[in-house]
Amino acid sequence: MAGFDPVIAASASEAQRQAADPAVTVFVEANAGSGKTRVLVDRVVNILLTDTPPDRILCVTYTKAAASEMKDRLFGRLGKWSVLDDDDLKKDLAALGQTGLDSRRLASARRLFARALETPGGLRIQTIHAFCENLLRRFPLEAGALPGFETLDDAETRDLSARAQARAARALDEPDLDTILAAGGGDAFAELADWARSHRDILRNAGQQGVETVIEKTRARLGMAAGETLADCARAGWDAAPHEQLAEAASLLETSSTNDQKQADKLRLALSATDPQAAIEAYLTVFLTGKGDLAANITTATIAKAHPWLDQLFGSNKRGYGPEAERILAVRDRMRAIRLAIASASATRFMVGYLGALDDEMRQRRALDFDDLIRLAGDLLKPQNAFSGWVGYKLDGVLTHALVDEAQDTSPQQWDMLRGLTAEFFAGEGARSEERTLFVVGDEKQSIYSFQGADPEIFVSEGDRIEALTAETGQNFRRPGLDVSFRSAREILEAVDQAFTAPDAAPETKFVDEGARRAFSRYQSHRAARTGTPGCVEIWPAIPKPDTVEETSIFDPVDTTASGSSRDILAGRIAAEIHALLQCGDGVWQETPSGFERRAARPADIAVLVAKRTGGFVEELIRRLKLLGVPVAGADRMLLKEQTAIKDLLALGRFAINPDDDLALAESLKSPFFQAAGDPASQLGDDDLFALSRDRRSDRRGWLWRALMRSEAPRLAEARAVLLDWRSRADGMGLYELYAGFLNGRSATGESRWVRLFARLSEEARDAVEEFLNRALEFDQNEGGSLAKFIARIAADETAIKREQDSGNDQVQIMTVHASKGLERPIIILPDTTRSPLTARGTRIFAGEDGEIFWSRKKDQDPEHVQALRALQDDLRLAEHKRLLYVALTRARDRLIVCGWKQGRGADGEIAPDSWYQLLQERWQGECWTEFEQNPDDTQPARRYGPAPVAAAHDTAQAADAVTLPDWCRTDAPAEGAAFSSATPSSLLADGEDDPEIYSPLGEDRSYRFRRGEVIHKLLETLPELPRPAWRDAAERYAGAQSDLDAKTRDVLVEETLGILDHPEYGALFGPDSQAEVSLTGIVGGQIVRGQIDRLLVTDHDVLIIDYKTNRPPPKAVEDVARVYLGQMASYRNLLREIYAGKRVRCALLWTDSADLMELPDGLLDTVLPGKTA
Repeated sequence: MAGFDPVIAASASEAQRQAADPAVTVFVEANAGSGKTRVLVDRVVNILLTDTPPDRILCVTYTKAAASEMKDRLFGRLGKWSVLDDDDLKKDLAALGQTGLDSRRLASARRLFARALETPGGLRIQTIHAFCENLLRRFPLEAGALPGFETLDDAETRDLSARAQARAARALDEPDLDTILAAGGGDAFAELADWARSHRDILRNAGQQGVETVIEKTRARLGMAAGETLADCARAGWDAAPHEQLAEAASLLETSSTNDQKQADKLRLALSATDPQAAIEAYLTVFLTGKGDLAANITTATIAKAHPWLDQLFGSNKRGYGPEAERILAVRDRMRAIRLAIASASATRFMVGYLGALDDEMRQRRALDFDDLIRLAGDLLKPQNAFSGWVGYKLDGVLTHALVDEAQDTSPQQWDMLRGLTAEFFAGEGARSEERTLFVVGDEKQSIYSFQGADPEIFVSEGDRIEALTAETGQNFRRPGLDVSFRSAREILEAVDQAFTAPDAAPETKFVDEGARRAFSRYQSHRAARTGTPGCVEIWPAIPKPDTVEETSIFDPVDTTASGSSRDILAGRIAAEIHALLQCGDGVWQETPSGFERRAARPADIAVLVAKRTGGFVEELIRRLKLLGVPVAGADRMLLKEQTAIKDLLALGRFAINPDDDLALAESLKSPFFQAAGDPASQLGDDDLFALSRDRRSDRRGWLWRALMRSEAPRLAEARAVLLDWRSRADGMGLYELYAGFLNGRSATGESRWVRLFARLSEEARDAVEEFLNRALEFDQNEGGSLAKFIARIAADETAIKREQDSGNDQVQIMTVHASKGLERPIIILPDTTRSPLTARGTRIFAGEDGEIFWSRKKDQDPEHVQALRALQDDLRLAEHKRLLYVALTRARDRLIVCGWKQGRGADGEIAPDSWYQLLQERWQGECWTEFEQNPDDTQPARRYGPAPVAAAHDTAQAADAVTLPDWCRTDAPAEGAAFSSATPSSLLADGEDDPEIYSPLGEDRSYRFRRGEVIHKLLETLPELPRPAWRDAAERYAGAQSDLDAKTRDVLVEETLGILDHPEYGALFGPDSQAEVSLTGIVGGQIVRGQIDRLLVTDHDVLIIDYKTNRPPPKAVEDVARVYLGQMASYRNLLREIYAGKRVRCALLWTDSADLMELPDGLLDTVLPGKTA
């Protein structure tokens, strides 16, 4: 029968009960799938059953998700107990080792749920950062933090970091600044700042010792004499050269072959140099290749044979190098060391200054980041801290049991904090209390967060330390190993053990690895609890590079990859395999109360795990799955600014800010917002843009917008109207209202723009757009105003947003192995397996044992000491890469597929020798592995361990359990009242007719009139803000920048504007009490009206509305004013009458051509729009 092996399960349960004993300090090393979360919950429950107050228990874990899961399980257990009868409750408690309980103890167990809920602040199951924050808020002054401090998120920390970088860079002396810029460019500052934040202890120690002291240590380690400079080294190296012999050699080489003549030129250049450093640099080129290595032949064999002394002086690779070649190598190495010392000194000064500036920025903000929380909490609890005794005393009465989850991911600084927190458990009166216990659980094999400071060696040594402390104090201690997996099939666990142990290894053995560092200090093999539930492991042949690859079109985006690559072929095969197994109903095992049952796989049973999200594979696989109709979730993390939908929304924003931005307009036109859902033919494409571009004038800026305005193409009609409205809304409207209104708005074909967006980009775009709208709302609430600032903020944001991987959605999931930690799925596919972890750039900053700091920009130029430091880092990266593989393999419950594609050099591509694929290909061999054909195109067979997948009946349980919908779900909702429609002020005519201005076909070009009005409006808006004497100069500079207007037109516009501003009767209109460009929104006649008043003057009794008009010639009488203008002004008047009740509202048009202010009588305005506000 399919279920759990009773003997193995009983053994595992006993180990779990021992680990959950609340009277014993325990250090647990738990294999993947061994139930460590259950042990944690069992232990907390057992502690509560001893009548320990809930607030005296602290459970610290690594992530919010883990803390949430633990709370859910705990409250689920306690809530269930609160309603169980005595017999069922006794069974549950017996599983925890609690037997012989009387009715009083049973009643106490039932009350635990209520006690936990009623505990002030709730049960303390929290992340280590949350605990440290709470500790610092309780003892801020003792910790050196400002009371009421703010905790910054990653984005806020980056903003402060950027300011601190700028301050530190400005504070550098010019030579240091030049050195950093020459070594790494502008990106170097960010690289140094990142390293500084993650190595604060080293740099703060450097600051305490003195920066120059540390720099001298670095110089000494590199073998430099005190005060030695690059010029000194160059001078010594050049002075020691045999100048006379070199001159003679140059003469001989000039008469020889072409290669020898080139060497002669190099010698002549060195000999003619007046500066020793220039001379030695030229001389080095005689001996060294472009990569800095000794050349195989310094002279040709012919001339060396003819003149033996040349060969003795220089030599060659085959004949042996001469003394001068050996000497020049030493000079090269010396100069490299000095350059490294110079760069390292500049980097050290910057990093120390940067941390000081960052601390200052934090203090001004009254803020701490996540690293500060750990550091300050750790310092607070150290014995050296004058307040540690007081803090320990205050905590002593509130902490009896501490539990640490995922301990392998804990950094050294976090361990320091935890040691200080639990120090009283093993000292003095605290050590004699039998109630005080420490529980630590983790798995060295799953330590994969070194980039956050995790060190698996510390995890193992911490177990040794705790064991020694309990032995000294006579406390009970256990160190059980949880090796039984309740998750994976036996075949998967055996394949995992084959990958990580030697064929003849004992159950507990060192990881087989030729490197100096081990991935694991010890490896605990797995035992499978499941029985009768066979699974399988497959390794497919790596896809070779194809002979031919389809070339990309010149019109494709620049980041398009060629189709038909090995990467794309594999994506297609994986998509086909997933589609086939879902169609065939390949079985997976599902646990039920009576055991395990086989059912057909669903999309949510499948997860594809990759090492990195970058490189295009994830996007290609998603595309292939969608083509086959397989439901698939988007990538588990995303950068907002890189999402296609967000790029379209940002383009719309850039266009609203600057209509002359042709690229933004072109991107907007090609977005989904102007394509009818389900109608690919309606999409505006390259041909439409080319047609508009042909209508542009090469000597004018931003002509694409004006070309669109002139165009009469029906395909562009909707875009023209929508973009006009978008521009008018963008000025003065809140960002959330602006974008949400746009997306919710109805398109010309009736559907909302949300629908159009999803029709092109699918529902996957929803998460990104909703997050974008959330950001817009936050911006409105916290800063508000500037659309340009908001767009810049989004464009600069590097925060990766984590998508909620909702298990309720029946979709294939694609995520990184790091993100899969804690996840399990019946079917796991690993495609990204052939690359070396060392191809990604590692750190270029290294710390020596004595606090030295080295900044090495070129790996091939490292001195021996830095080479050793870099090799150590590479060993650590390789070890973590193997641990990451362990995590990936152990996510699978029933089926595991490993595949990959060849990449790099060679006709077929290569598989990196230190890749996952190479390791597994070598280890997964033997008679238990059967060969099969995965694809007819493969030249090699695939291999499988375990039986082939078996089809199962498609799951009908969901249909059987379907809930009958109530009648109201099928009844149409009552009709809603008509929503307010939107209108522009100029469209609200009383008779409902638009009365546009009539222009003579012989008159000036309409686009020219548009530009005249645009320039005059801008001048009338901005000049009154400047001192009067500056008006002409500012106007001429602004007009001069309008390169699409000729000089005569620019002069006319300046004079026309200044004529208005200098008019003796218009002083109040442009005075300090007036306002320019006033946005106005309200309801007139049942329609939402949005407009913008050019000039508004509010006095004690009157409100005067001014609108600029640039018509040439202007009308002579008010009766001749176009009705569209009258409708516009009447709507403004009606809205402002509501705002300024009790004041007289007057309207006037200012004709810029004649500087004439024409007031519009109320009676005339009433004829086009009655003066009654709806």
